[in-house]
Amino acid sequence: MKIGIIGNMNNMYFSLARYLIDEGYDCQLLIFDFEPVHFHPSFDTFNNHYEPYIRKLTWGDPAGFLNTDKAIVKADLDQYDFLIGSGSAPAFVTRIGRKLDIFIPYGEDLYSLPFFKIVHPFRFIPYLALSYYQRKGIQNASYMLFDKTNTAFESIISKLKMDGVRITCPPPLFYHKEYDGELCTRQSENPYLPKLQELREKNDILILQHTRQFWKKARDKWNLKGNDLLIKGYAEFLQMNPFVKSNLILFEYGIHVDDTKKLIKELGIENHVTWLPKMPRKYLVSFIKISDLVVGELYHSWLTYCVVLETISMAKPLMQKRTDSEFLVAYTELYPMLHAASPASVREGLEEVLKNNKRVKEMGLKAKEWFMKHCVERPLAAIINIIREKEMKDNNKLIKSSGE
Repeated sequence: MKIGIIGNMNNMYFSLARYLIDEGYDCQLLIFDFEPVHFHPSFDTFNNHYEPYIRKLTWGDPAGFLNTDKAIVKADLDQYDFLIGSGSAPAFVTRIGRKLDIFIPYGEDLYSLPFFKIVHPFRFIPYLALSYYQRKGIQNASYMLFDKTNTAFESIISKLKMDGVRITCPPPLFYHKEYDGELCTRQSENPYLPKLQELREKNDILILQHTRQFWKKARDKWNLKGNDLLIKGYAEFLQMNPFVKSNLILFEYGIHVDDTKKLIKELGIENHVTWLPKMPRKYLVSFIKISDLVVGELYHSWLTYCVVLETISMAKPLMQKRTDSEFLVAYTELYPMLHAASPASVREGLEEVLKNNKRVKEMGLKAKEWFMKHCVERPLAAIINIIREKEMKDNNKLIKSSGE
């Protein structure tokens, strides 16, 4: 059984490929032609052992959907017996008469690609066709592995009327084995180590937010992160705790970076904020490891996404917006964290880090246990069971055909 994993947004599927390879499966990661460079596998590992397990495709861009030769797509995928896909994979796979064994979406492939939206006239026909095939491909997928989300997002999923089985748990989207040791903090491996040491030595509390800067009104509301709520709450914290040595680490990533810098200047807290360039995950994780608190999304309520998994896998305390009642229907327990969805609650959370640092650290340790159980062991077992199920069906077909 040869497995093809199509797409690598956020380097999530490179992580999945490595977990399956560790389990002894013949697996390859197929990278779309349009995916951002900073999601290349080399940005998520300190060695090149991955190279035999990846292939770069010449297709995948939604804008080129109708111009892509179906024969090329078919030839690229014919060698794989089992297909796991994300992004535009459902559309391309359906168009060649196949279906995904497991659809593992990352977000936009669920709330945007299956639904036609207003685009440039030049792209009207390709996107119209893609939305049709994407919706059909999702409906036809044997399984969808996607965690429980908030009420509004669940209503979008229900509109897709999927025929297959949905498994409500997060896929193994972060390969923790790469970062459990000290490799990412070695001078020879990490060019940002001097900055790491400087920040740690000069501050009692380090707060990190590595989500995209996307907080002003936009047509695509699902991208909103609430970064401004963190900035305003941090300013309140500084005003009420003027003698605490603290620093907020942000990254020049997202369309509202300049707006965030302007807000920081207006609030007069520039000396307490460090801006770093957008960087590969393999270096980013080292900043997570030295931080006292990582802040996720503050606008929408979510349970799991990349920032969450990167944070709790490193046993670091997390602050974000989460409406627990939306997720307790799928879990008997949730990972501990600090809740925040306003400047006031951000300030209160930061004061909790200051006053009860030991208790907050314990949150991170317990969250790591939850990560291993629900974000590695459980999804891997589910995926492997699906693979074995198909292996058995294929073997039975071979036995039956040979008997005839």
